[in-house]
Amino acid sequence: MADKTSGGRLEGKVAIVTGAASGIGAAAVRLFVEHGARVLAVDLNGEALAALWADCEGVEYIEADLVHPEVADEIALDAVGSFGRLDIVFGNAGVHGSGATPEDRWQHCLEVNLTAAHRVAAAAHPYVRDTGGGSVIFTASVAGPLVGFASAHYDASKAGLVGLTRHLASAWGQDGIRVNALCPGFIQTPFIGEYWTEERLRKVRGDTALGRLGEAQEVAKAALFLASDDSSYVTGTTLVVDGGWTVHYGKY
Repeated sequence: MADKTSGGRLEGKVAIVTGAASGIGAAAVRLFVEHGARVLAVDLNGEALAALWADCEGVEYIEADLVHPEVADEIALDAVGSFGRLDIVFGNAGVHGSGATPEDRWQHCLEVNLTAAHRVAAAAHPYVRDTGGGSVIFTASVAGPLVGFASAHYDASKAGLVGLTRHLASAWGQDGIRVNALCPGFIQTPFIGEYWTEERLRKVRGDTALGRLGEAQEVAKAALFLASDDSSYVTGTTLVVDGGWTVHYGKY
């Protein structure tokens, strides 16, 4: 059971976390709860969400596919209906894109990674504003500022998130809402195991200044910083969490 910490860094706050069933999202849910937040966890994997709910006090969940436009409003309304307020949105859901054709993969990837992230943030905006402001965090990637990191659709979606972060930070600052992006590198999650061979990961370790892959908990700690008042004067920025891969590899 993930226990709340009295006087934690998110005490009294309410957060939405998408892509919450595993990896960075699940680690963030647990860490946010430990620091006093109540969390609405969102993912396609209802079984994993139910397990997270059973293990974490102060968590509710929605099993939802973010490609459906109406889901964004439902998520925001559910968070406020369940907890009475909304302070934090962690838009972490991400895919590499699936489909029978390149066009299908492009559409799916952009829809989940970029369009849905914007929809959820926009749906949450008035509620976060009405609490006096808060924090929106997007999980971009080192693929955002890099060229040729992965597929064209994945790179484009993550670069789009970096641009969206800067735009919303400028537009919503007057409402007391900070908007930032995390740019993880190679993180040991189920997501990376689906798309990268062990041979490729050995090379990645060698190209990383710290000589290893990151852990989901390490990215979640960066999300906690951006969600909390510790980052009260930080907005419109991208926080790279990659163990020094971009500086050591020299392509940033």
